[in-house]
Amino acid sequence: MFVSLIPVILVLLSLIGFNSNPPTATAPKLNQTLSLPSPAVFRDIKFPDSFFFGTASSDFQTTGGTDNSDWHAFIEKTKGAKMIPPGPSTNFLNRYKEDIDAAAKLGIQMHRISLEWSRLQPEESRWDYRAAQKYIEIFKYMRSRGIEPMICLNHFALPNWFTAKGSWSSPTAARDYARYAEFVARYIGKPAEVRWWLTFNEPQIILGQGYAKGDWPPFTEIRGYDDREGTQKFLETTGYLLDAHRLAYRAIHRVSPKAMVGFATAPGSFYPQNPNSLLDRTAVNMFDTLYSLTLDNMVGSDRDFIGLNYYGRNKLELHMSVGQQIKSWLTRDKPFAIQWETAAQRKQGERPREFYARGLYDLLLKFKSSGLPIIITENGINDSTDKFREEFLVLHLKAVADAIADGAYVQGYMYWALTDTWEWDGFFSHFGLVEIDRENNLKRIMRPSAKTYSEIIKTKTLSRELQEKHKELINLK
Repeated sequence: MFVSLIPVILVLLSLIGFNSNPPTATAPKLNQTLSLPSPAVFRDIKFPDSFFFGTASSDFQTTGGTDNSDWHAFIEKTKGAKMIPPGPSTNFLNRYKEDIDAAAKLGIQMHRISLEWSRLQPEESRWDYRAAQKYIEIFKYMRSRGIEPMICLNHFALPNWFTAKGSWSSPTAARDYARYAEFVARYIGKPAEVRWWLTFNEPQIILGQGYAKGDWPPFTEIRGYDDREGTQKFLETTGYLLDAHRLAYRAIHRVSPKAMVGFATAPGSFYPQNPNSLLDRTAVNMFDTLYSLTLDNMVGSDRDFIGLNYYGRNKLELHMSVGQQIKSWLTRDKPFAIQWETAAQRKQGERPREFYARGLYDLLLKFKSSGLPIIITENGINDSTDKFREEFLVLHLKAVADAIADGAYVQGYMYWALTDTWEWDGFFSHFGLVEIDRENNLKRIMRPSAKTYSEIIKTKTLSRELQEKHKELINLK
């Protein structure tokens, strides 16, 4: 048992300094293309009749949330050069019909909305039924336009009263969250006939950013390799968060026994910087252990489907001092570090970042053994020019189709996002199929790539022509 926990502990410690690159480190050159068999033969790919295509968004990112949350306080404290406040963002609560109408025009079959907990429960002892009614109104309008709703209960932001009790480190956190889940299920989900649920968006990010690195609320961190108290608190918080999912899962099922409940996992997509390096392969195993084993393999049977978020791969390089051979940028107190190279650090021509759809395929096959249906709950590209979004969609939908052909039970794909949104790094993004013109009264403008997605949805086909058009990076089977 002790040996099996070593990789977990090492990763917890490495989270303190991940992305800490050695001063002399240089990113390796990336091949611009993948080698293709010759001749390259493409064919139309049909998705199963039961497969659905969707989009996603969150309340906070499209409305600015409320002034009664930990993220509102964080933004107010750091706004300026580091953080652009969301303001009303896209003003979704007042203009939701425009966005849903656009989704319906595209043929979107399911749309996921992450709710704002502080809007529904502004105080521990008080529920806002008018806010609940607003969500019902939105979901019913979605249904009237032929779009199935999916609810995500939490997308990072938390009510101030919950934060005051210790956030996810509180022993009462799971019970508090279960009460919230039951309220939403009873007073929103049931009248709006919502079947699909996510208890959390990216619990790994919640834990890593808020409780290991300390960059996000509540700014709890593991302060060093010898921080036993910080490591213990991180592990306790992980347990409370898993308990919160389990109790929320059961609360939703008490109200709606036929509900489909999961969470949107962010297990990470890790590859060795040097595949021939034992150290780099060890780093990948360590992070796979933490991000997948700790949450996805320990959640148990309290999950009806797997929600999977994918934005690209990370390459890892493990640097370690051995004995008296201490690297110049390490110390006796910091004997090792894991250097991350993210998708954004690897360019492919003019693309805004690396497109590596094979990583999505690998993750889908990784979850194949669970026997549960899988839904890609987020996958998208921040592209203000809209020059590369069509290629991005084609590459990743091809990876999904390949995984289905190889036995993965993938039930749906949800593009992030329906419209441009505010992002958690403090800027307004261009992820949307629908552009938000911030210089023109938040006017909605359909991007050309949206029409490609619409054609794929309506035909349930990834055409031979589209694949040939974007064959440079396609991984042919």
